Amino acid sequence: EIGLGGPIVGTHNDVLLVGGGANFPTPLTEGGEKVWWSKVYALQNPTDEWREVGALKTPLAYASVVSTADGVVVIGGSNELNVYATAFVMSLEKGALRFRALPDFPVPTAFGSAEVIGSVLYVLAGKHSKDDTQLSGGFYSLDLSSDTPTWSTLPPPPGEKRFKRVTAVQREGPNDALALFAFSGSRVTRSANGDLRYRAFTDACCYSPAKGRWTQRAALPTLSDPRDVEGKERFRDQPWPISAGCAQAIGDDTVLTFSGSTDRYILDDAGSILPVAVRPAFVNRVLSYNTYDDSWHDATPMLEGVVTTRAVRWRGRIVVPSGETQPGVRTSRVQAVAIRSKLARLHVIDFAVLGVYLLGMVGIGVFFARRDKNTDDFFLGGHRIPWWAAGLSIFGTQLSAITFMAVPATAYAGDWRRFGGSIMMLPVFVLVIFCFIPVYRRLKISTVYEYLGIRFNSTLRLTASGLFILFQLARMGIVLLLPALALSAVTGVSVYLCILLMGVLATVYTALGGISAVVWTDVLQVVVLIGGAAWCLSYSLMEVGGIAEMWTVASAEGKADIFHWEWSTTDMVGWIVIVGFFFTNLVPYTTDQTVVQRYLTTKDEREARRSLWLNFAMTLPTSLLFYLLGTSLYVYYSSHPAEEALLPEKADQLIPWFVVSQLPVGVAGLLIAAIFAAAMSSLDSSMNSISSVVIGDFVQSRRSGEARGDGLRLARQLTVVLGVIGTVTAMILATFEVDFLFDFFLKLIGLLGGGIAGVFLLAVFSKRATAFGAWAGLIAGSGMTAFVVFCTTINFLLYAAIGCVTCVAVGYVASIGFGRRGNPA
Repeated sequence: EIGLGGPIVGTHNDVLLVGGGANFPTPLTEGGEKVWWSKVYALQNPTDEWREVGALKTPLAYASVVSTADGVVVIGGSNELNVYATAFVMSLEKGALRFRALPDFPVPTAFGSAEVIGSVLYVLAGKHSKDDTQLSGGFYSLDLSSDTPTWSTLPPPPGEKRFKRVTAVQREGPNDALALFAFSGSRVTRSANGDLRYRAFTDACCYSPAKGRWTQRAALPTLSDPRDVEGKERFRDQPWPISAGCAQAIGDDTVLTFSGSTDRYILDDAGSILPVAVRPAFVNRVLSYNTYDDSWHDATPMLEGVVTTRAVRWRGRIVVPSGETQPGVRTSRVQAVAIRSKLARLHVIDFAVLGVYLLGMVGIGVFFARRDKNTDDFFLGGHRIPWWAAGLSIFGTQLSAITFMAVPATAYAGDWRRFGGSIMMLPVFVLVIFCFIPVYRRLKISTVYEYLGIRFNSTLRLTASGLFILFQLARMGIVLLLPALALSAVTGVSVYLCILLMGVLATVYTALGGISAVVWTDVLQVVVLIGGAAWCLSYSLMEVGGIAEMWTVASAEGKADIFHWEWSTTDMVGWIVIVGFFFTNLVPYTTDQTVVQRYLTTKDEREARRSLWLNFAMTLPTSLLFYLLGTSLYVYYSSHPAEEALLPEKADQLIPWFVVSQLPVGVAGLLIAAIFAAAMSSLDSSMNSISSVVIGDFVQSRRSGEARGDGLRLARQLTVVLGVIGTVTAMILATFEVDFLFDFFLKLIGLLGGGIAGVFLLAVFSKRATAFGAWAGLIAGSGMTAFVVFCTTINFLLYAAIGCVTCVAVGYVASIGFGRRGNPA
């Protein structure tokens, strides 16, 4: 009942075992003697009573202990007589203890540390005699799977010899194998006059079996408030040892350390040893160490600090049984901490909502399948789409899951620098509404690249069409991958299964309903996504004290910065954001068939203009909404560290995680469904637009006099093929690491789109531009962009600008100097 110090702690066959150990039946402060024990106790379930299941062959405490599938491995240990080198496996079979001998450890050891990686046992030796000054400092391994196991000597850890190290097994990095991490530890030396000198260490190191060597890691952190420990200011800004504490790994990148001892507990301000009766309790501090970024953080503290025991994983918890609460004092308390999974499970109602929503998308495709009689219906909706639906569809195509997830992620992880680019949508829209839409509508083209064939020649038309197809094939993979990663992060469902589900559903309704199904599913997902983002923002703002409080905190931490007015070609400074986003947005709104196609679905030019003005009216407010959401979530999770610790590793998964973990049942399912629909909407736009380009620019353009309605069956077949390609592309991309997929997407636009945008500018604004000049400009623009991408460190936002400006400049000069004037259509 008074508890045990240095007990054997482990699990076997899902039963918690605690045995051996030492304590003071008569308190140490009253002159009591330490007593060693051999009894072993078992706990079948957390709510059961402990029961005695047997005894060790000899009383034993302070051994090196680790749990394995075959039982609890025990190495060394000590009692009142000796320090031992014996090693054995203790198991619980049908309620009875069983013991199996292992080869004796190379040296006697007490207060050592043991861990298992795979089938190999690793042991850091402690002291080898009853004298605390006699340390061995060795490091050894034993292959437990060998028929004739033999101890091997390994290189010792860096630094001085010590005992009472705290150890755990965790990965060094995302792609690294498991390694052994060792923290702190102590040593005792004897001065010339016989006085003992105590020292506890604050360093950390890591042994990688794959590399066969130790590496130094970040030292232990300082106490946030030393007065919480002893009420003394003298420990401020000093690292705090955790010798004789315990540790346990969680997840793929974290080690939790519990409590710990230090020489500061037994020395007074003058350095003299304190009497046992006045030595303070051990700290209840819990530290979280991230092995990937080598950083320390404070975590939720223990109920009381304990040392010389072990933390074990048992039934979804980390359990710390008994131990010493201060020198000479034990506790019978068994502490446990529950670690929440990083999977915020959807409720069955959420899955029902998700299923109904996705089937509704297919239903829309089935409905419009009956109305499509020819390719004009399939690709242009028979010019029957209302202007407001076309406007929402344009907005939805550009919005997609990329915006809903990745834009708030950039505000959460960074600041508002990209928001400045949203302002540049106004000149882009003015240019498109008054200069490009009149041209496209007057010529009654079915694809935007048909204009290049009229203005220049068919070869340039087919080249531009081919580049568009290449870009869209890559884009399809990205817009499918993002929500698949989101679903996997919040439910644990395989990324590849999510990709397959969305790819198949989007392919079905697009192949059936054509552009009409695409437009009306866009309308639905825009309404749901914007409403969902507003709901998330409102909830998070209420939790952080309102928008004023949120903005104050964000500003103080540099999270609300918009423009950085300094000169740089590599950083995201003000001028790069303004110039870069102008050209980056110019590309899709003037040259991208997925967008231009919407201009052509309306009844006339006036309706097309109104659709784009609606798009602009929504752009700035929605951008503001998404950036506020990202910043608000940063402030929210900063004030909820326990929840922040459970966030997915990738910032792009932040929004779906918040939706599932915080929003009401049903609402969460609707928003998750909308994220999938947004991705499917972008995919369906790509499939339909590529089909229109292939049939309009590559098939029908070569069949003189063939009616547009003759290719409907081919259009649907091609849509199916493209759906398969997009799905496979997303699965391939899932194998790569892309930190910010939104940035990756913008790089693709700049690399492939800048030169084409330059060709369209030449075509619309220069009557002197020729096919030869356009070709020269396209080659020069693409070549210059490729050089900048692969040979310089220029910011990716400038890729489209460089390609476009180079194309226009070279194309205009080449047109004046060479070739005949093109058709000024």
